[in-house]
Amino acid sequence: MSTEPRRKVVVTGATGFLGSHIAKALVDAGHEVIAAVRNPAKGAFLEAWGVRLATADLTDPASLVAAFRGADAVVSNAALGSNQGDMAAFERVNCQGVRDLFDAAHAAGVGRVVHISSVAVYRTRLFAAMDETTRPYDPVTRRFNWSDATTDWRYARTKTLSEGIAWERAKAHGLQLTTLRPGPIYGSRDDKATAKLASQLRAARVRLVPTVGVPWVHAGDVAAATRMALTRAESIDKAYNIAGPPVSQARFMRAMRRALSARGETRLARLIPLPVPVWVRYDARAAERDLGFSSRTIEDGLAEAFGPSTS
Repeated sequence: MSTEPRRKVVVTGATGFLGSHIAKALVDAGHEVIAAVRNPAKGAFLEAWGVRLATADLTDPASLVAAFRGADAVVSNAALGSNQGDMAAFERVNCQGVRDLFDAAHAAGVGRVVHISSVAVYRTRLFAAMDETTRPYDPVTRRFNWSDATTDWRYARTKTLSEGIAWERAKAHGLQLTTLRPGPIYGSRDDKATAKLASQLRAARVRLVPTVGVPWVHAGDVAAATRMALTRAESIDKAYNIAGPPVSQARFMRAMRRALSARGETRLARLIPLPVPVWVRYDARAAERDLGFSSRTIEDGLAEAFGPSTS
């Protein structure tokens, strides 16, 4: 039984992948959770968990004020991800939408916000542990960044700008803010990276897999960090990396293959490691210290992603 003071928390983007994990973690901890969603018809599974739905859209400030009124805190999670629109859409949702969200929180009398940012806000360095002070992504001048090989540059640009907007609006309104910067996320209900990699396993008889080290983090571990950020005062006015240690992509895919095999799938590719001695690491010690963050093993995380509870 949780001993946390019960709070009324609004989560934006709660019908999505990470948002649904955050909503579930908060409900399980005993909080009253309201999902601010554009389409309530997509939220039936949230209601089954005890989440209440409120119709709201980042592009409709008045709807945000109505959804936030009476809440103790807001989790600012909704955003466009890689390859989900043109630059105008990214700027409208990820930048103006965040500005409107913080203004709406203030107008509704909410004093606490946790903003879900991304490690895409950094200018990626190889072979070095990047901490929260690492040089940021340059959102003004396009220049080569290692993360551009795997991440839509429009996403990186607007997530960098949106975190700056979050800090600026929080200061202007006197809001208590924590920002979380997750690494690449996987887990159940992920229709992007997790689903794409599983499709690759099903689509070929043999697949080469590079041994590049990727700092995967399970959505449930990001959700747990979000919950702790809302309840620990020491997290206020701080940013945290939320990422696992770099894991060989060959190991990740082998673990995914075992998880799929465990549920009866047999037509899966044989994996051949391709040596690529490159890795990316984010220093998560601050989150471990202040939020009790820990990253489950890839094997445990993929067992969750493809286990019987994910149907």
